[in-house]
Amino acid sequence: MPENHKPSSTTKSKAETAVTDSDNIENDVDSVDDKDADDVDIEIDNIDDDELNDSETDESLKEDIGKKINQLRLAKGYSQRKLAKLSGLTNTSISSIERNKVSPAVNTLKAILTVLGSDLTTFFSDEWKEPKARVIVTPKDLLELNEPHSKVSLKQVYNCSRTRNLGFLIETYQPNSSTEEKIAHEGEEIGTVIEGKIIIRIEDSTYLLNQGDSYVIDTIQPHTFINPTDSITRIVSAHTPTTY
Repeated sequence: MPENHKPSSTTKSKAETAVTDSDNIENDVDSVDDKDADDVDIEIDNIDDDELNDSETDESLKEDIGKKINQLRLAKGYSQRKLAKLSGLTNTSISSIERNKVSPAVNTLKAILTVLGSDLTTFFSDEWKEPKARVIVTPKDLLELNEPHSKVSLKQVYNCSRTRNLGFLIETYQPNSSTEEKIAHEGEEIGTVIEGKIIIRIEDSTYLLNQGDSYVIDTIQPHTFINPTDSITRIVSAHTPTTY
């Protein structure tokens, strides 16, 4: 029996008893309120932690999807345009997925993986093997981003690294050839003509570059590269983002 309820040798009046009982009731209520408040705080804290963990997990999964698709595409030697065409999507959609700006729906991801020779089970399993980054990239390791019989060759220097921040191309333009009309993609590009001549059309402006000339362009502006000569033109270029 609690100490404050022990019988006293002196008989209490009804008023004293009422005051004592009232104090005990208030103390009991305060005790219950404090306990409930503590329980609520703990429960809220747990919910916040769970939601935070779920958010971190979702973000990590989203990031892995983009990087994995990018790796699979490059391993196949496909450009974003080629993957988009074969999977029935737009180049913008592929770019956004690889850069983790959007998460693909299951059917969309399945269509992409089918083109890349994979499937959902392998993609999300421990069977996924991340390629080891190379230090040396030999000519046979270069990835051709254009179609096999195209008159313009865009070979990407790809070393399988997931943390690279820069793309690098070795470009060859056959006589009187050009890239697709008005290419546009987010980022910037810097290049140097190491052989021949090249014309760059950026919207309504035209620039002629000779051997040794370099260019710096904002690739969000529609642009076209043209070799107007009867000789081969070669360019080396770097671009961001790494996807192309």
